[in-house]
Order: sequence, then structure tokens, then C-alpha cells
Amino acid sequence: MVEIVLEGLGAHVEEATIQTWFVEEGDVVSEGDDLVELATEEGTVTIHAPATGILAEVYYDEGEVVAKGETLCTVDNEESESDEDEDGHEE
Repeated sequence: MVEIVLEGLGAHVEEATIQTWFVEEGDVVSEGDDLVELATEEGTVTIHAPATGILAEVYYDEGEVVAKGETLCTVDNEESESDEDEDGHEE
């Protein structure tokens, strides 16, 4: 599980407002995909997926203010058990 934390906004920026979520919980995302657009006092910022996986949980809705250091969402990037058959035995 990868946490996407609000950081790197600039020395004087302490919070951001969620403008737009580009994906929803349960959506598959690829590393580098746009996740969310944020508005700060210095402009807009887009946060990208740091890993490929499933957007597991979103902690803030559009229009909400998020403080620097808070977790925006999580991406489940766990490998699937594709090397095992349905009975749990390796193929």
C-alpha cells in the first residue's frame, strides 16, 4: 500500500484545496497517471500516481482543504497471487 501525502508545495504553502479527482476508489491507475488537482495560494498542482495499482481509499472530497503532511489517498500496489491456481497450489 502506498500513501499519497500532501507535500512539496513550497516553503510557505501550508494547505491546498481539492479541485478535481481524476479517478475514483477502485479504479486501476498506472504510475504517472494524474490522480488529483489541488489549488494553493501559489497556483494549481497535479499529484501523479507514484505506483501502478488500485486506488484503494480517498480521504478528502472535492472542495475540502487539506493540510500539508496529510494523506490524500492510498494506492494498493500489492502483487496478485497469479502464480497460484484456484486451489492455492503453485502451477
